[in-house]
Amino acid sequence: MFGQYYMITGTGAFALILLAVITGLFGRNLRKVIPGPAVLKIHKFSALTGVLCALLHVLGVHGY
Repeated sequence: MFGQYYMITGTGAFALILLAVITGLFGRNLRKVIPGPAVLKIHKFSALTGVLCALLHVLGVHGY
């Protein structure tokens, strides 16, 4: 059960932070396809949620 927790939080953190990096680097190009405020919301949500998942992963690994 704990292995699944570490895998989910680690993989989720990686995927969300990668999405934040992609929306940060290619935001101007994405705004041509998707409205600008939506790109910003996606970027903020994925960055904050990715950091939260990474924090949960690290705290879970160290037993807190």
